[in-house]
Amino acid sequence: MKRLLFLTSTIFLFVAVANAQTNKADRAINKANNSVNSATNSVNNASATGANAVSAAANSASQAKNLADQVSNLFGAKKKPENAIVIKVPGANRARLKELCAALKECPGVDAKGLDYDDGQQTITLDRYKGKLNDLLDDLEKKAPMVTDNNAHASKPDNTITINL
Repeated sequence: MKRLLFLTSTIFLFVAVANAQTNKADRAINKANNSVNSATNSVNNASATGANAVSAAANSASQAKNLADQVSNLFGAKKKPENAIVIKVPGANRARLKELCAALKECPGVDAKGLDYDDGQQTITLDRYKGKLNDLLDDLEKKAPMVTDNNAHASKPDNTITINL
């Protein structure tokens, strides 16, 4: 009977120690999991903060551009439309620019309201044109005898036509 009691006590003690060790291992694993979760949350918060900073910077830039546009509009500064065609005529006087403007008004696809010249800059600006740049140059050659293949060329990247008179 003593032996049975001793054996039972030993088994009980062994199970208690094993259970304590298991609990200790579980606590260590839980602590490690908590650390990983905390690190993940920190990374997520940092990336969210970074994204918010980028968004705030983009909004600030947009607001600054809008403010600059409003200020320039107050002073009557004209903006060239993004798809405007600029015709450069180096060495041209006011009379030549007027002749070219008159010829341009006769070209198909040209909106006469969006046509303006600057004799100081020696340029003609065409705000709206329905067609291709080379087609405009071809039509202008037909309407204005001073414009030929030899003295005019079109630049698609700049959206310009240069006429050397």
